[in-house]
Amino acid sequence: MRQMVEEIHRGLFNIEQAAIKFEVNRKTVKHWLDKVEQEALAQKESSEFPLKRPSRKKKTPPVSLEQASAQLLELQTIVHSLERELDAANFKALYYSTLVKVAEQELGIAIEKKSVTKRSDSCS
Repeated sequence: MRQMVEEIHRGLFNIEQAAIKFEVNRKTVKHWLDKVEQEALAQKESSEFPLKRPSRKKKTPPVSLEQASAQLLELQTIVHSLERELDAANFKALYYSTLVKVAEQELGIAIEKKSVTKRSDSCS
């Protein structure tokens, strides 16, 4: 297991290749990677701070109400901008499809590709 993890970390194998070489599935390889990395992290933490217990989760710093409202306002602005861009793109798509249909009707030429095309004899 440790040999496989070492070979993956050195870049000799990816997860898929390691699974084939060691005759296990990808889930097992990922589990082994996680296990070895957790052991290494625990060993590192215990050597640095022998009296401190390793924490399982990283705590996020508390966010003030002003920061949260500023983030919310910024996200709302971004959403509004994206909605305007989407409306413009939908309008362009409608414009171009209408333009193609009118051109096909007036010129009598098929501009859009048909959904079902026959194979030509020259391709055989």
